[in-house]
Amino acid sequence: MTQARGAARREEIVLAAAEEFDELGYAASSLSSIAARLDRTKGAMSYHFSAKEQLARELVVRHNGQWGEVLDRIRADGLIGLEAMVLLSFIVAARFRDDVLVRAAVRLQHDAGLRDVDLPTPFVGWTKITLDLLTEAGASVTLPSGLDLPGAAEVLVEAFTGLQQVAHRLTGARDIHARVERYWLLVLPGLGVADPKQLVTRLRAESQRY
Repeated sequence: MTQARGAARREEIVLAAAEEFDELGYAASSLSSIAARLDRTKGAMSYHFSAKEQLARELVVRHNGQWGEVLDRIRADGLIGLEAMVLLSFIVAARFRDDVLVRAAVRLQHDAGLRDVDLPTPFVGWTKITLDLLTEAGASVTLPSGLDLPGAAEVLVEAFTGLQQVAHRLTGARDIHARVERYWLLVLPGLGVADPKQLVTRLRAESQRY
């Protein structure tokens, strides 16, 4: 198997696994059913992945790894603090809606049946990113006096996580950008933004470039 052919085959398997995990969750998925999506046998996949857990980890690691690169692009465009946070949230929402690999990774991290599966701890990375951006925001807006920044970062991540799940279950996330906009219009005044509508509308439009 040539290197290029092997890489393409591996990507086919990862995509099929993402579709399986997104639709059925971890517990109800199997290597055999993932292979069936590709009209192959489980043995034919073993060169790349010999266990369902390996596929789950591959998806979650990929998912977690992409956001640092996105944030680097946002920073390169000159956005920091709350602007960067709002823009990033719209980008995350769009990928959750449109990219099965993202949805599968999110579902895997939420799956209560994964206690014995070796996956990165969920939400920790997002909480750190959010805390960093909140800390930066203090240079451009007047945050409420005595605001507990680590606690606020956790609340923002918790609420956004719930937003994704509600959007997915109720509408297939078709209206997720409207939900994200509503979220920020409620939250931003509490973070010192007096007129959030213009900011949120502009960043929602800009997110389409990413």
